[in-house]
Amino acid sequence: MPAVHILVPVKALGLAKSRLAHALEPDARAELVLAMLEDTLAAARETDDAVVTVITSDRRVAAVARRSGAAVLADPPAASGEDRQDSLNAALRSAAEHARDESPGVDLVALQADLPSLRPHELAEALDAARATGTMIVADHTGSGTTALLHCTSQRPLHPRFGPDSAHRHLEDGALAVEAHLPGLRLDVDTIDDLGAAVRLGVGAATAGLLDRIGSALPFPYPTSRQERHTSPVPDTMGR
Repeated sequence: MPAVHILVPVKALGLAKSRLAHALEPDARAELVLAMLEDTLAAARETDDAVVTVITSDRRVAAVARRSGAAVLADPPAASGEDRQDSLNAALRSAAEHARDESPGVDLVALQADLPSLRPHELAEALDAARATGTMIVADHTGSGTTALLHCTSQRPLHPRFGPDSAHRHLEDGALAVEAHLPGLRLDVDTIDDLGAAVRLGVGAATAGLLDRIGSALPFPYPTSRQERHTSPVPDTMGR
């Protein structure tokens, strides 16, 4: 039985990363979403005794997930009157129920898919903290969003509250905040400034490969030499 089931929801590519529309063409945005997902999954799958499931209705996303060794769960149809965030949270609740039907009591992590600088040890550190307390969140680099909801208790079901100001809403719901630095786990990419910050921090191989191809289209200087930037998901300087 797995020790942890990591759930990664991904919306349809046509809806993804609208805040990058001024900087990247639709095809490039879709490729970026897929590359960041691949790097996120590569880091997540290094978690000990983990199963990773991508929740999506998008065929291209599902293909990347399967190539990366993740399972795929179809995104359930939205209920009448349900907005995008309600639909996301409903999909995560359904996936969590499915995971615990298969593995009762398994730890659960709801993880964002746009973490190209994620290092495996960061997720492991956050998970260790949550196992000592029950339910914790990792707030994003802005302090308002949530990049990971870690639910390590069987006392109640997963209760995701993703959406605007989700960090505050998760804390209000009883979760505790992971205080460790964890820069890659906190850096979800929604804006072009976020993408620039991820490049400076060091992105995974899939995102680096894509940016090598489209670097001239980026509205910030992108290093063309691999000596000028990090590309490994786990740099040697971290001692792994």
